[in-house]
Amino acid sequence: MVPEQPGLRDRKREETRRRLETAAVTLVLRDGIEHTTVDSISATADVSSRTFFNYFDTKEDAILGIRDAELTPDFLAEHLAHHDGADIVESTVALLTSLLSPSIEGAALHEQRVEVLRRHPHLFGRHVVQMTRMIDELVSAVGTVLRNDGSPADRAEAEVLLSLCGGAVRSVVKQWVDEGASAPTDTIQPRATALVRSLLERIS
Repeated sequence: MVPEQPGLRDRKREETRRRLETAAVTLVLRDGIEHTTVDSISATADVSSRTFFNYFDTKEDAILGIRDAELTPDFLAEHLAHHDGADIVESTVALLTSLLSPSIEGAALHEQRVEVLRRHPHLFGRHVVQMTRMIDELVSAVGTVLRNDGSPADRAEAEVLLSLCGGAVRSVVKQWVDEGASAPTDTIQPRATALVRSLLERIS
């Protein structure tokens, strides 16, 4: 079966999003985060400020390329199939790192974003906001991971697992940036998984 190609409207939306992200990162590196505004990002990307807010809530989200994933049943089924055989820690960490991928991937913006994060580490807080905004979806998704493992799961257990794995992912990404982001991005997931497992062993 030939994969369905994105329509013209979807391609234009993705192009506009990328222009906004590129403008945001470029302006921050040139002018500093304090002098980078939604208006200046929009003007550089040749769109209106109103259009900006169709894509991002804040300038920080544009800088990082944050976008909320749609954790649909199909998305979760594909995730579980791809990580068949993984334990609940590995599967949960993989789910969370997939939310970060727009922030740490992309050849053209990769090095620039790393430099922005190095200069402004407080931007990591935007990922906390993202996860808070998606908390109900994420808790439900982690509950699905738990049930797929054959474990009975309630909301409290899913919330604890989400908090533990989410904290590990944020810590490892910050460490990765502090180290100069020289390691491939695909090392983030196993490092975060190992961190959670090590902690669980120490407290068990």
